[in-house]
Amino acid sequence: MITPEQLEIFRCPIDPKREAKLVLEDDVRLFCARCRVQFRIRDGFPSLVLEDATLPAGCASLGQLPCRQRQ
Repeated sequence: MITPEQLEIFRCPIDPKREAKLVLEDDVRLFCARCRVQFRIRDGFPSLVLEDATLPAGCASLGQLPCRQRQ
């Protein structure tokens, strides 16, 4: 289970400045508050590996995400 304290620490790994917070949804996934990329939670641990991330609808690549375009 992800605690509120952990949520304060976690940041989107796609955001080069690490400013975008992650939001817990349904206790099974984390979403980037800025770009809405989805990260699954497996056995209580978030998988923040970019290759495992699910892109939001209408986004074909990581380069199109708002977090990546802010560089």
